[in-house]
Amino acid sequence: MPSRNWDSKGSNTTVLHNPITGTDKLTPVRALVIEHDPLSTPERVGEHLERRGATLEPFVVVEDVDNPEVSAIFPENGRHDLVVLMGSPWSVYDDRLQGWVGPELDFIRRQVRSGVPVLGICFGAQAMSSALGGRVSRSMRPEYGWVSIDSGVDGIADGPWFQYHHDEFTLPPGAVELARNQSGLQAFRIGKNLAVQFHPEMTAGLIASWCESDGGGEMADAGIDPDLVIEESLVLEQTTQPALERMLDWFLDEIAGAQ
Repeated sequence: MPSRNWDSKGSNTTVLHNPITGTDKLTPVRALVIEHDPLSTPERVGEHLERRGATLEPFVVVEDVDNPEVSAIFPENGRHDLVVLMGSPWSVYDDRLQGWVGPELDFIRRQVRSGVPVLGICFGAQAMSSALGGRVSRSMRPEYGWVSIDSGVDGIADGPWFQYHHDEFTLPPGAVELARNQSGLQAFRIGKNLAVQFHPEMTAGLIASWCESDGGGEMADAGIDPDLVIEESLVLEQTTQPALERMLDWFLDEIAGAQ
């Protein structure tokens, strides 16, 4: 089977190199985006992936946020070149999600074994940890709003990054820690896969939609004014764009493209 090499020049194709024939073939990049609910959309992440030439194919797990007790059959291997796991208002360990969390963890393991690069964001990162042998639990230090992290790699800026989580996760066996802060692990790499606790996709509009769907109450309970966060985000979604693009380019070129 050809091995995938990402084109670092930002074209609208990726290079598939067949080690047997020694030839290259240009093909479109198919990116499967797992949206766990209608409000967990890729926004800025999706936009930059499209600029890099990816065609986004959304897969919505829960259509109604008030009814997460559904079942899901995830796509088979071999149909996509890249998988993006978005966030979720729920937790990996929530008993109500048994109809789809288990199948999703199996799906993640299949992608990793087959060499398809996976990018996990917040819940997606926690699901990656759980699928690969780590642990997800309730955090003693939940995070809401724009915060800084301590990154050990040039590809991930120290921030600010938007956070919205009440869970924490541990480093799975064989993974490399890339960032953390006082709330715990913030990013790790394992093979061609990257997991980040924060939300690089975030926009002020997306935050406003979360606040309208009970998210504002959770922030208020944590002593944070949702309106101030939305106002701050109007500026920060612009000023953090270079850091977002640098991280995604690093993921595509150095991690997903690793041999």
